Amino acid sequence: MATPPIYDGMMSTCEGFINSCRLYMTAKPQEFPTLHIKITWVLGFMQIGMAQLFRDHFLTYMATLDYQLQYEQSTEPDQIELLYWDIYKAFGDPNKQATTIQEITTIKQGLKSGEEHVQLFKQSYMRSRYGEIAGIHKFKRSLNSPLLDKCMAVPELPTTLDKWYDLVIRLDCQWRQAQAEKKVFAARGGGSTMQHNWQPPANRQSQPQQWRPLVQTTPRDPNAMQVDRNRNPVRCYNCGQTGHIARNCSSPWQQQTRLVSTWNSSSDTDRDELWRMVMSGGNVVGGGVARIEEVVEGTSVNATVTQTAPRTSNFPPSQ
Repeated sequence: MATPPIYDGMMSTCEGFINSCRLYMTAKPQEFPTLHIKITWVLGFMQIGMAQLFRDHFLTYMATLDYQLQYEQSTEPDQIELLYWDIYKAFGDPNKQATTIQEITTIKQGLKSGEEHVQLFKQSYMRSRYGEIAGIHKFKRSLNSPLLDKCMAVPELPTTLDKWYDLVIRLDCQWRQAQAEKKVFAARGGGSTMQHNWQPPANRQSQPQQWRPLVQTTPRDPNAMQVDRNRNPVRCYNCGQTGHIARNCSSPWQQQTRLVSTWNSSSDTDRDELWRMVMSGGNVVGGGVARIEEVVEGTSVNATVTQTAPRTSNFPPSQ
């Protein structure tokens, strides 16, 4: 049998402390043969706060004549009840019913489970002396909104307070179980789900990848000359063919013969231009090798003639 808890003088626990003392003395009456032993045993648990002050004052009161007249000479069947009454008057609720009504009106489920809330509401309901209809109304107002919505969605609502208690406890347990399972599935994660759903592709043979050399682009010469493809093709003055110039020509050298032929068949104006080209190129006339720069075919030459060719009929002139 457990002994009563240490009492500190709180109003909310006053009645519980008194009931614990009653229960212990009723269970073991042989330990309390006299009134003095009962009183000192109860006062021994009043050790904190205002309860300690009450104990000190009552020990002083026990040495007076009033104590003997009120307690020892009382006609009360169980004289220890006089002490319980004095404790209740000092620390108990003076308007117990009003306090209980306020409690049942303001009680809320909050974070408590459905079963815990039902037990607390039952205690307040029994002390409030409310009727069953009023009790159902107060109980519905004390529930959390999601739980109340689930209760109101039931096809047939309960008609008694006890059935309301059972419905709330059942729905709250279902909701908490669903939340616990959801957390377990979330903790296991999507990895196991993906492993379960993944299947290797059927009839698929892995083929070795063929090695391919890396393609290296040739670096471009920044000094390279860009060819203008819109101009006419280049003509060789040695062989008369297009596509190359005279210094790259593979045919026998015919430039001097062609120069003499061109001089003899040209007019005075063309001879002046040809003479200017020969003299500017540093050529030696009369047995030397003439050097003439290649000119693109179809290109007109608009140069200022500064020298005039000799006025002879044939080239080279007679000595």
